[in-house]
Amino acid sequence: MQKTNTTNQEATGSIVPFNSNGRKVYVLSDLHLAAGLNTSGNYEGTENFYADQSFDRFLNHLQETVSGKGGILVINGDFIDYLRIRNIPSTEDELRCWQEILENIGIQKTVDELEASIVKKEREYGLKTDDYKSVWKLYVCMQGHKILFQRLAKWVGQGNDLIIVKGNHDLEWYWPAIHKHLRTALAKMAAEDRVDDPRNIQHLFDRHIHFVDHAVLVDNKIHIEHGHIYERTTAVSGDVTFNNGRELNLPFGSFFNRYLINRLELAYPYLDNVRPTQNILPVLIRERFPLAIKVLFKYVPFTLLIIPKKLYWQTFKYLVNILFIIVLPIVITVYAIWQTVKGDSAGEAPTGIAAQALNILKNFGFLFLSYIFGRILAMAGLKAPPTLSVHAKEIMEKNPAVETVIFGHTHDPEQKHLGGDKWYFNTGTWIPIFETSSADVRLDKTYTFVAVDCNEKPSCKERLQRWNDDAERIDTMVLNDKN
Repeated sequence: MQKTNTTNQEATGSIVPFNSNGRKVYVLSDLHLAAGLNTSGNYEGTENFYADQSFDRFLNHLQETVSGKGGILVINGDFIDYLRIRNIPSTEDELRCWQEILENIGIQKTVDELEASIVKKEREYGLKTDDYKSVWKLYVCMQGHKILFQRLAKWVGQGNDLIIVKGNHDLEWYWPAIHKHLRTALAKMAAEDRVDDPRNIQHLFDRHIHFVDHAVLVDNKIHIEHGHIYERTTAVSGDVTFNNGRELNLPFGSFFNRYLINRLELAYPYLDNVRPTQNILPVLIRERFPLAIKVLFKYVPFTLLIIPKKLYWQTFKYLVNILFIIVLPIVITVYAIWQTVKGDSAGEAPTGIAAQALNILKNFGFLFLSYIFGRILAMAGLKAPPTLSVHAKEIMEKNPAVETVIFGHTHDPEQKHLGGDKWYFNTGTWIPIFETSSADVRLDKTYTFVAVDCNEKPSCKERLQRWNDDAERIDTMVLNDKN
């Protein structure tokens, strides 16, 4: 399969066919790589992926198990979290490095042009989505996660295939420049490992690394897509690009992550990994109350102000409910406290029914606020849907030949038998999940994947699995059915 992004697959819903040729297919998703390790050997607060060495051991194990035909690795969306990469080329050496990287893939820009292209807002929140700026973010990610990318280079260099499906956090895979940089950089890594000239093996990486905008259909029966298009705040509305095709059209959720969540994670790392998502603010209120108040009265309004005009109506629908439910109890509470203070300062306090009513209002206001804070994100539609299985059924109805549908996106591993030979899977995530309901880090729900063997029936008879890095083996994923 060799394709270029000359059309908007996501908008058209095009599905790319792929022939496994009898090889086993391994599907995983949601790695969310950001800038990785910095020069001090530390991670920024916006980093979510810490499993480079575990991933290396995982691919070593897969390489030992695939036959002479090789294997196929599918990273089904949100492989790289471009939204979380905030690093800006600031020194002359970094700018020249950026220029050289672009020259290697056929983009000609001077150092002065590159430096002048970085506007003030980008220095605070990270580069925008232009193709040449996205290339820099990919370079930063590869430098910070060298172990993982070196292993991917080895995987492809050994004759295996790599398929990258676009998700809502890595919409930048749309750009051909990104494809070329990844292929070129991985070929260079493989050549260094083999002490070879990158030009001798570049054709191998051009042929065995594939990019998919929407979905891939393996052997006409395994449908694989990320799943973000089924959520209102993560689906791209309208054209893929804007500004005369120079920038990507981002959904509301991407702006929320770039301008709000990133700022919060710099002060409170791992916050975006809290599950359920609507518990983010209660966690802040309990442990970082000043930051929670700042979120409500500074960051959230600012985030809404920078949303593009095309998202105004979508945002307004949710904002109306939030404003009424937040403002009303705040006004009531502030008014009740003010009346109490006013009465005390005047040497007299309300008596009788008025005093009782004010006390009730104060208690009600405080209790109501604590509840409402915990529901803001859910009400704003910022919570992922609980399951995508209903959309798996829709896909199978449209194409009865499809036996298995594999999604990612929700970070919640799932497997459901839909009758006969029909199955639905969600491959979960490879980043830590913090379950506030059980006050636990759910490492047992990470490192998950699905192995597909189209020579067998059913093709996914091994079901959902996880890489047990401690034991360096593959275990069957343990899941419970919930009503």
